[in-house]
Amino acid sequence: MVERIRLKPRKNGNCSEVGYCKPPTSTQFKPGRSGNSAGRPKGSRNFKTELRATLQTPVNINRNGRVRKFSTQRASLLVLREKALNGDQRAIEHLIGLAVRFDDEPNGTAATGVGVNDRAILAAYVKEAIAGATETGVTVPDRNELTDDTKNSTPADGSPHGRDYGPISVSSH
Repeated sequence: MVERIRLKPRKNGNCSEVGYCKPPTSTQFKPGRSGNSAGRPKGSRNFKTELRATLQTPVNINRNGRVRKFSTQRASLLVLREKALNGDQRAIEHLIGLAVRFDDEPNGTAATGVGVNDRAILAAYVKEAIAGATETGVTVPDRNELTDDTKNSTPADGSPHGRDYGPISVSSH
């Protein structure tokens, strides 16, 4: 076996050996000091917080001869509305896009009903469920009980926890 020869002899009291997984002690993090002293300062806010604060800042608007305070967000929407009413096509498109994006009301699909393909899928599912229920001896409710007319009615015992089948009605088409 070959023995390794060292050029500089190791000193017993010195443990500042530099090598693999042993960085020099002068470059190591000092206790109590940050590793990124030029990083994000404490208390600085991100873009979302800054945007929210900017949009909530009140501004004075002269409206109908009266000076009123509105938030920057509301004032921006009022200006956009006025431009849209004056016929600015880009303002109209932007306002309609915002209305569609942030509309909390149910979509037109729920108001118009279920599509033809969905109705066929639901009919096949109901037929399968009824066939499976009759095989196991479970009583199946009458089709008239599953329509939208019973959605707002309460059970015979008067409790408000009746069945709510939502906007879907099962009928033979």
